[in-house]
Amino acid sequence: MTFESIIRSQRAREPVLSGPLGPFIDGFVQEQVAIGYAPSSLYGVILGASWFARYLRTIDVTDVRQIRDCHVKDFIATLPVFKCNGGKNSMHSVRGSRAARSLVKHLRIKGVVPPEPVAVNSYSWLLEPWITFLREHGGLADGTLYNYRSYGERFLQHLAEDAMPDRFGALSPARVREYLQREAARFALKTRNNLVSSLRSVLRFAFSAGYIQCDVASTIGHVPCSSLDRLPRGPKWEDLPKVLAAIDTDTKPGLRDYALLLTLMTYGVRAGQLASVRLDDVHWREGQIMFLAAKGGRPISAPLTPAVGDALLKYIREGRPATEARRVFLSLATPFHPLSGRSIYNVVSRAFRLSGVASPHRGSHAIRHAWATRAFAQGHCLKTVADLLGHRSIESTRIYTKVDYMQLRQVGLPWPEEVQP
Repeated sequence: MTFESIIRSQRAREPVLSGPLGPFIDGFVQEQVAIGYAPSSLYGVILGASWFARYLRTIDVTDVRQIRDCHVKDFIATLPVFKCNGGKNSMHSVRGSRAARSLVKHLRIKGVVPPEPVAVNSYSWLLEPWITFLREHGGLADGTLYNYRSYGERFLQHLAEDAMPDRFGALSPARVREYLQREAARFALKTRNNLVSSLRSVLRFAFSAGYIQCDVASTIGHVPCSSLDRLPRGPKWEDLPKVLAAIDTDTKPGLRDYALLLTLMTYGVRAGQLASVRLDDVHWREGQIMFLAAKGGRPISAPLTPAVGDALLKYIREGRPATEARRVFLSLATPFHPLSGRSIYNVVSRAFRLSGVASPHRGSHAIRHAWATRAFAQGHCLKTVADLLGHRSIESTRIYTKVDYMQLRQVGLPWPEEVQP
Protein backbone atom coordinates (compact mmCIF):
# COMPACT_ATOMS: atom_id res chain seq x y z
CA MET A 1 0.00 0.00 0.00
CA THR A 2 1.32 3.44 -0.94
CA PHE A 3 0.54 7.06 -0.23
CA GLU A 4 -1.02 7.47 -3.66
CA SER A 5 -3.35 4.51 -3.11
CA ILE A 6 -4.71 6.14 0.07
CA ILE A 7 -4.83 9.80 -0.92
CA ARG A 8 -6.53 9.63 -4.32
CA SER A 9 -6.68 13.36 -5.05
CA GLN A 10 -3.81 14.52 -7.24
CA ARG A 11 -4.26 18.04 -5.89
CA ALA A 12 -3.84 16.78 -2.32
CA ARG A 13 -0.87 14.54 -3.16
CA GLU A 14 1.25 16.98 -5.15
CA PRO A 15 2.34 19.31 -2.29
CA VAL A 16 3.38 16.28 -0.23
CA LEU A 17 5.25 14.35 -2.90
CA SER A 18 7.11 17.42 -4.15
CA GLY A 19 8.02 18.61 -0.65
CA PRO A 20 10.77 17.52 1.76
CA LEU A 21 8.73 14.56 3.03
CA GLY A 22 7.97 13.16 -0.42
CA PRO A 23 10.76 10.51 -0.52
CA PHE A 24 9.81 9.21 2.93
CA ILE A 25 6.01 9.24 2.97
CA ASP A 26 5.59 5.72 1.54
CA GLY A 27 7.86 4.30 4.26
CA PHE A 28 5.67 5.96 6.87
CA VAL A 29 2.57 4.50 5.22
CA GLN A 30 4.06 0.98 5.33
CA GLU A 31 4.84 1.36 9.03
CA GLN A 32 1.25 2.41 9.80
CA VAL A 33 -0.12 -0.50 7.77
CA ALA A 34 2.05 -2.91 9.78
CA ILE A 35 0.63 -1.53 13.02
CA GLY A 36 -2.77 -2.82 11.95
CA TYR A 37 -4.93 0.28 11.68
CA ALA A 38 -8.44 -0.17 10.39
CA PRO A 39 -8.91 1.37 6.90
CA SER A 40 -10.70 4.47 8.21
CA SER A 41 -8.10 5.03 10.94
CA LEU A 42 -5.25 4.50 8.48
CA TYR A 43 -6.75 7.07 6.15
CA GLY A 44 -7.01 9.56 9.03
CA VAL A 45 -3.35 9.11 10.01
CA ILE A 46 -2.06 9.50 6.45
CA LEU A 47 -4.34 12.47 5.80
CA GLY A 48 -3.06 14.15 8.98
CA ALA A 49 0.53 13.48 7.86
CA SER A 50 -0.22 15.14 4.51
CA TRP A 51 -1.52 18.21 6.35
CA PHE A 52 1.76 18.42 8.25
CA ALA A 53 3.76 18.00 5.03
CA ARG A 54 1.88 20.88 3.40
CA TYR A 55 2.38 23.02 6.50
CA LEU A 56 6.16 22.53 6.26
CA ARG A 57 6.09 23.96 2.74
CA THR A 58 4.25 27.07 3.92
CA ILE A 59 7.00 27.84 6.45
CA ASP A 60 9.77 27.22 3.89
CA VAL A 61 11.16 24.00 5.38
CA THR A 62 12.86 22.59 2.28
CA ASP A 63 15.09 19.95 3.89
CA VAL A 64 13.78 17.14 6.06
CA ARG A 65 16.79 17.59 8.34
CA GLN A 66 15.44 21.00 9.32
CA ILE A 67 12.36 19.55 11.02
CA ARG A 68 12.22 20.19 14.78
CA ASP A 69 9.71 19.63 17.56
CA CYS A 70 8.80 23.32 17.45
CA HIS A 71 7.43 22.78 13.92
CA VAL A 72 5.13 20.03 15.22
CA LYS A 73 3.98 22.26 18.06
CA ASP A 74 3.31 25.21 15.75
CA PHE A 75 1.46 22.95 13.29
CA ILE A 76 -0.82 21.59 16.02
CA ALA A 77 -1.66 25.16 17.04
CA THR A 78 -3.09 25.73 13.53
CA LEU A 79 -5.49 22.76 13.75
CA PRO A 80 -9.21 23.14 14.51
CA VAL A 81 -10.15 23.12 18.20
CA PHE A 82 -12.98 20.90 19.40
CA LYS A 83 -14.91 21.11 22.63
CA CYS A 84 -15.18 18.00 24.81
CA ASN A 85 -16.38 16.94 28.26
CA GLY A 86 -19.56 18.93 27.90
CA GLY A 87 -17.74 22.01 26.66
CA LYS A 88 -15.51 22.25 29.73
CA ASN A 89 -12.31 21.31 27.89
CA SER A 90 -10.97 21.82 24.41
CA MET A 91 -8.43 19.99 22.28
CA HIS A 92 -6.87 20.28 18.85
CA SER A 93 -7.73 17.81 16.09
CA VAL A 94 -6.37 14.42 17.13
CA ARG A 95 -6.06 13.33 13.50
CA GLY A 96 -3.45 15.98 12.65
CA SER A 97 -1.60 16.14 15.97
CA ARG A 98 -1.15 12.38 16.32
CA ALA A 99 -0.04 12.01 12.69
CA ALA A 100 2.56 14.78 12.93
CA ARG A 101 4.11 13.33 16.08
CA SER A 102 4.12 9.81 14.64
CA LEU A 103 5.69 10.97 11.38
CA VAL A 104 8.53 12.85 13.09
CA LYS A 105 9.13 9.91 15.43
CA HIS A 106 9.29 7.55 12.42
CA LEU A 107 11.82 9.78 10.65
CA ARG A 108 13.97 10.06 13.78
CA ILE A 109 14.08 6.28 14.19
CA LYS A 110 15.15 6.02 10.54
CA GLY A 111 17.90 8.58 11.19
CA VAL A 112 16.48 11.05 8.69
CA VAL A 113 15.48 13.77 11.15
CA PRO A 114 18.22 14.53 13.70
CA PRO A 115 17.47 14.18 17.42
CA GLU A 116 16.08 17.25 19.12
CA PRO A 117 18.91 19.26 20.69
CA VAL A 118 18.96 18.84 24.45
CA ALA A 119 17.82 22.09 25.97
CA VAL A 120 20.20 23.44 28.56
CA ASN A 121 18.20 24.40 31.62
CA SER A 122 19.58 27.63 33.03
CA TYR A 123 18.61 26.43 36.51
CA SER A 124 20.34 23.05 36.30
CA TRP A 125 23.18 24.34 38.47
CA LEU A 126 20.82 24.07 41.47
CA LEU A 127 18.06 21.68 40.37
CA GLU A 128 20.30 18.78 39.30
CA PRO A 129 22.39 18.43 42.50
CA TRP A 130 19.27 18.99 44.64
CA ILE A 131 17.24 16.25 42.92
CA THR A 132 20.28 13.93 42.96
CA PHE A 133 20.62 14.49 46.70
CA LEU A 134 16.93 13.74 47.29
CA ARG A 135 17.11 10.59 45.17
CA GLU A 136 20.25 9.20 46.81
CA HIS A 137 19.69 10.27 50.41
CA GLY A 138 15.96 10.92 50.72
CA GLY A 139 14.73 7.73 49.05
CA LEU A 140 11.91 9.61 47.31
CA ALA A 141 9.90 8.00 44.53
CA ASP A 142 10.32 9.26 40.96
CA GLY A 143 6.84 10.80 40.94
CA THR A 144 7.61 12.78 44.09
CA LEU A 145 10.92 13.95 42.66
CA TYR A 146 9.15 15.10 39.51
CA ASN A 147 6.69 17.17 41.54
CA TYR A 148 9.46 18.64 43.70
CA ARG A 149 11.42 19.63 40.62
CA SER A 150 8.36 21.24 39.03
CA TYR A 151 7.71 23.40 42.08
CA GLY A 152 11.38 24.31 42.37
CA GLU A 153 11.77 25.20 38.71
CA ARG A 154 8.63 27.34 38.76
CA PHE A 155 10.04 29.30 41.71
CA LEU A 156 13.37 29.86 39.96
CA GLN A 157 11.56 31.02 36.83
CA HIS A 158 9.74 33.56 38.97
CA LEU A 159 13.07 34.89 40.23
CA ALA A 160 14.29 35.23 36.60
CA GLU A 161 17.73 36.88 36.56
CA ASP A 162 17.93 36.69 40.36
CA ALA A 163 18.05 32.87 40.06
CA MET A 164 21.47 32.98 38.39
CA PRO A 165 24.38 31.69 40.51
CA ASP A 166 25.99 35.13 40.88
CA ARG A 167 22.76 36.71 42.24
CA PHE A 168 20.97 33.85 43.98
CA GLY A 169 23.07 34.27 47.12
CA ALA A 170 21.27 37.52 47.97
CA LEU A 171 17.83 35.88 48.11
CA SER A 172 15.77 37.37 50.94
CA PRO A 173 12.99 35.79 53.03
CA ALA A 174 10.66 38.59 51.95
CA ARG A 175 11.07 37.58 48.30
CA VAL A 176 10.17 33.97 49.11
CA ARG A 177 7.15 34.94 51.21
CA GLU A 178 5.89 37.24 48.44
CA TYR A 179 6.03 34.34 45.98
CA LEU A 180 4.31 31.92 48.33
CA GLN A 181 1.49 34.31 49.12
CA ARG A 182 0.82 34.80 45.43
CA GLU A 183 1.03 31.11 44.47
CA ALA A 184 -0.70 29.56 47.49
CA ALA A 185 -3.92 31.48 46.85
CA ARG A 186 -4.46 29.38 43.68
CA PHE A 187 -4.16 25.99 45.36
CA ALA A 188 -6.09 23.75 47.70
CA LEU A 189 -4.70 23.04 51.17
CA LYS A 190 -2.85 19.83 50.28
CA THR A 191 -1.24 21.39 47.21
CA ARG A 192 -0.15 24.40 49.27
CA ASN A 193 1.55 22.02 51.65
CA ASN A 194 3.37 20.33 48.75
CA LEU A 195 4.48 23.71 47.40
CA VAL A 196 5.85 24.84 50.77
CA SER A 197 7.58 21.50 51.40
CA SER A 198 9.29 21.65 48.00
CA LEU A 199 10.53 25.22 48.46
CA ARG A 200 11.72 24.51 51.98
CA SER A 201 13.65 21.51 50.67
CA VAL A 202 15.39 23.32 47.81
CA LEU A 203 16.24 26.34 49.96
CA ARG A 204 17.57 24.15 52.79
CA PHE A 205 19.77 22.35 50.27
CA ALA A 206 20.94 25.67 48.75
CA PHE A 207 21.94 26.94 52.19
CA SER A 208 23.82 23.77 53.16
CA ALA A 209 25.63 23.81 49.79
CA GLY A 210 26.64 27.45 50.23
CA TYR A 211 24.53 28.89 47.40
CA ILE A 212 22.70 31.36 49.68
CA GLN A 213 23.99 33.32 52.65
CA CYS A 214 21.20 32.78 55.19
CA ASP A 215 18.85 29.94 56.10
CA VAL A 216 15.81 31.23 54.23
CA ALA A 217 14.02 27.88 54.60
CA SER A 218 13.65 28.35 58.36
CA THR A 219 11.61 31.51 57.80
CA ILE A 220 8.90 29.71 55.81
CA GLY A 221 5.89 28.82 57.91
CA HIS A 222 4.24 25.42 57.86
CA VAL A 223 0.87 24.77 56.26
CA PRO A 224 -1.47 23.18 58.83
CA CYS A 225 -2.40 20.03 56.94
CA SER A 226 -3.05 16.82 58.83
CA SER A 227 -2.99 13.51 56.99
CA LEU A 228 -6.09 12.44 58.94
CA ASP A 229 -8.13 15.64 58.70
CA ARG A 230 -10.57 14.17 56.16
CA LEU A 231 -12.67 11.07 55.70
CA PRO A 232 -12.18 8.54 52.90
CA ARG A 233 -14.09 9.81 49.89
CA GLY A 234 -15.56 6.78 48.21
CA PRO A 235 -18.97 5.19 47.55
CA LYS A 236 -20.76 2.79 49.82
CA TRP A 237 -19.54 -0.75 49.30
CA GLU A 238 -23.12 -1.94 48.90
CA ASP A 239 -23.49 0.27 45.81
CA LEU A 240 -20.55 -1.15 43.88
CA PRO A 241 -22.50 -4.12 42.41
CA LYS A 242 -24.65 -1.51 40.66
CA VAL A 243 -21.51 -0.17 38.97
CA LEU A 244 -20.69 -3.66 37.71
CA ALA A 245 -24.25 -4.21 36.57
CA ALA A 246 -24.05 -1.10 34.37
CA ILE A 247 -21.44 -2.79 32.13
CA ASP A 248 -22.68 -4.49 28.96
CA THR A 249 -20.67 -7.73 28.91
CA ASP A 250 -22.04 -8.70 25.50
CA THR A 251 -19.50 -6.36 23.89
CA LYS A 252 -15.69 -6.45 23.77
CA PRO A 253 -15.34 -3.12 25.63
CA GLY A 254 -17.77 -4.45 28.22
CA LEU A 255 -15.74 -7.63 28.78
CA ARG A 256 -12.63 -5.55 29.37
CA ASP A 257 -14.32 -2.98 31.61
CA TYR A 258 -16.07 -5.65 33.68
CA ALA A 259 -12.81 -7.55 34.30
CA LEU A 260 -11.06 -4.28 35.11
CA LEU A 261 -13.70 -3.10 37.59
CA LEU A 262 -14.03 -6.49 39.27
CA THR A 263 -10.25 -6.66 39.77
CA LEU A 264 -10.23 -3.19 41.35
CA MET A 265 -13.10 -4.09 43.66
CA THR A 266 -11.56 -7.42 44.68
CA TYR A 267 -8.04 -6.23 45.49
CA GLY A 268 -8.33 -2.47 46.10
CA VAL A 269 -5.20 -1.70 44.06
CA ARG A 270 -4.33 1.62 42.48
CA ALA A 271 -5.07 2.35 38.83
CA GLY A 272 -1.36 2.42 37.98
CA GLN A 273 -0.84 -1.00 39.55
CA LEU A 274 -3.71 -2.47 37.55
CA ALA A 275 -2.43 -0.86 34.35
CA SER A 276 0.99 -2.49 34.84
CA VAL A 277 -0.35 -6.05 35.24
CA ARG A 278 1.10 -8.33 32.56
CA LEU A 279 -0.11 -11.69 31.37
CA ASP A 280 2.85 -13.24 33.20
CA ASP A 281 1.62 -11.74 36.49
CA VAL A 282 -1.52 -13.91 36.45
CA HIS A 283 -0.43 -17.36 37.66
CA TRP A 284 -3.38 -19.51 36.72
CA ARG A 285 -2.07 -22.84 38.02
CA GLU A 286 -0.91 -21.44 41.36
CA GLY A 287 -4.03 -19.28 41.74
CA GLN A 288 -2.08 -16.06 42.34
CA ILE A 289 -2.06 -12.56 40.86
CA MET A 290 0.80 -10.09 41.27
CA PHE A 291 0.71 -6.29 41.41
CA LEU A 292 3.80 -4.10 41.29
CA ALA A 293 4.65 -1.74 44.12
CA ALA A 294 3.39 1.85 43.83
CA LYS A 295 4.37 5.12 45.50
CA GLY A 296 7.26 3.52 47.33
CA GLY A 297 5.03 0.83 48.84
CA ARG A 298 5.23 -2.94 48.61
CA PRO A 299 4.35 -5.31 45.77
CA ILE A 300 1.18 -7.31 46.32
CA SER A 301 0.70 -11.04 45.83
CA ALA A 302 -2.92 -12.07 46.28
CA PRO A 303 -5.04 -15.17 45.65
CA LEU A 304 -6.70 -15.19 42.24
CA THR A 305 -10.37 -15.51 43.11
CA PRO A 306 -12.57 -17.64 40.83
CA ALA A 307 -14.71 -14.63 39.89
CA VAL A 308 -11.72 -12.50 38.87
CA GLY A 309 -10.08 -15.44 37.12
CA ASP A 310 -13.21 -16.15 35.07
CA ALA A 311 -13.66 -12.47 34.16
CA LEU A 312 -10.04 -12.11 33.09
CA LEU A 313 -10.11 -15.34 31.10
CA LYS A 314 -13.31 -14.39 29.26
CA TYR A 315 -11.87 -10.96 28.41
CA ILE A 316 -8.54 -12.39 27.23
CA ARG A 317 -10.22 -15.02 25.04
CA GLU A 318 -13.10 -13.00 23.63
CA GLY A 319 -12.40 -9.30 24.12
CA ARG A 320 -8.66 -8.67 24.19
CA PRO A 321 -7.05 -7.80 20.83
CA ALA A 322 -4.76 -10.40 19.25
CA THR A 323 -1.42 -8.69 19.79
CA GLU A 324 2.07 -9.41 21.09
CA ALA A 325 1.67 -6.83 23.86
CA ARG A 326 2.06 -8.41 27.31
CA ARG A 327 -0.03 -5.97 29.32
CA VAL A 328 -3.42 -7.42 30.23
CA PHE A 329 -5.59 -4.36 29.70
CA LEU A 330 -5.30 -2.75 26.26
CA SER A 331 -7.14 -0.17 24.22
CA LEU A 332 -9.58 -1.70 21.77
CA ALA A 333 -8.54 0.42 18.79
CA THR A 334 -5.35 0.03 16.80
CA PRO A 335 -2.51 0.19 17.59
CA PHE A 336 -3.77 -1.39 20.87
CA HIS A 337 -1.80 0.61 23.42
CA PRO A 338 -1.72 -0.59 27.05
CA LEU A 339 -4.19 1.33 29.19
CA SER A 340 -2.62 3.98 31.38
CA GLY A 341 -3.68 4.80 34.92
CA ARG A 342 -5.58 7.78 33.52
CA SER A 343 -7.42 5.54 31.03
CA ILE A 344 -8.47 3.22 33.86
CA TYR A 345 -9.72 6.24 35.79
CA ASN A 346 -11.86 7.18 32.78
CA VAL A 347 -13.29 3.65 32.52
CA VAL A 348 -14.30 3.68 36.19
CA SER A 349 -15.70 7.20 36.02
CA ARG A 350 -17.83 6.27 33.02
CA ALA A 351 -19.17 3.20 34.83
CA PHE A 352 -20.14 5.33 37.84
CA ARG A 353 -21.92 7.75 35.54
CA LEU A 354 -23.85 4.98 33.78
CA SER A 355 -24.88 3.35 37.05
CA GLY A 356 -25.95 6.57 38.77
CA VAL A 357 -24.17 5.56 41.99
CA ALA A 358 -23.54 8.58 44.22
CA SER A 359 -19.96 9.11 45.38
CA PRO A 360 -17.82 12.15 46.33
CA HIS A 361 -15.27 10.83 43.82
CA ARG A 362 -15.96 8.57 40.86
CA GLY A 363 -12.52 7.35 39.88
CA SER A 364 -10.53 4.21 40.57
CA HIS A 365 -9.28 5.52 43.91
CA ALA A 366 -12.88 5.81 45.13
CA ILE A 367 -13.14 2.03 44.80
CA ARG A 368 -9.91 1.67 46.78
CA HIS A 369 -11.43 3.79 49.57
CA ALA A 370 -14.58 1.67 49.62
CA TRP A 371 -12.51 -1.53 49.65
CA ALA A 372 -10.41 -0.44 52.64
CA THR A 373 -13.44 0.78 54.57
CA ARG A 374 -15.15 -2.59 54.07
CA ALA A 375 -11.99 -4.46 55.15
CA PHE A 376 -12.06 -2.73 58.53
CA ALA A 377 -15.80 -3.30 58.85
CA GLN A 378 -15.13 -7.04 58.40
CA GLY A 379 -12.79 -6.99 61.39
CA HIS A 380 -9.35 -7.02 59.70
CA CYS A 381 -6.61 -5.45 61.79
CA LEU A 382 -4.70 -2.33 60.74
CA LYS A 383 -1.51 -4.20 59.80
CA THR A 384 -3.41 -6.68 57.61
CA VAL A 385 -5.21 -3.93 55.70
CA ALA A 386 -1.94 -2.01 55.28
CA ASP A 387 -0.28 -5.10 53.78
CA LEU A 388 -3.21 -5.76 51.44
CA LEU A 389 -3.15 -2.14 50.25
CA GLY A 390 0.61 -2.25 49.75
CA HIS A 391 1.25 0.68 52.09
CA ARG A 392 4.85 1.16 53.14
CA SER A 393 3.81 3.03 56.29
CA ILE A 394 0.93 1.95 58.48
CA GLU A 395 0.13 5.64 59.02
CA SER A 396 -1.19 5.78 55.45
CA THR A 397 -3.85 3.23 56.43
CA ARG A 398 -5.06 4.95 59.60
CA ILE A 399 -7.48 7.24 57.78
CA TYR A 400 -9.78 4.27 57.18
CA THR A 401 -10.13 3.61 60.90
CA LYS A 402 -12.10 6.85 61.16
CA VAL A 403 -15.10 5.21 59.48
CA ASP A 404 -14.90 1.87 61.31
CA TYR A 405 -18.01 2.71 63.30
CA MET A 406 -18.33 -0.65 65.07
CA GLN A 407 -14.87 -0.35 66.60
CA LEU A 408 -15.35 3.34 67.39
CA ARG A 409 -18.52 2.56 69.35
CA GLN A 410 -16.47 0.34 71.67
CA VAL A 411 -14.19 3.19 72.73
CA GLY A 412 -16.93 5.81 73.07
CA LEU A 413 -17.65 6.92 76.65
CA PRO A 414 -21.23 6.68 77.96
CA TRP A 415 -23.20 9.89 78.17
CA PRO A 416 -22.98 11.19 81.74
CA GLU A 417 -26.15 10.93 83.74
CA GLU A 418 -27.74 14.07 85.13
CA VAL A 419 -27.15 14.45 88.87
CA GLN A 420 -30.02 15.80 90.86
CA PRO A 421 -29.06 18.30 93.58
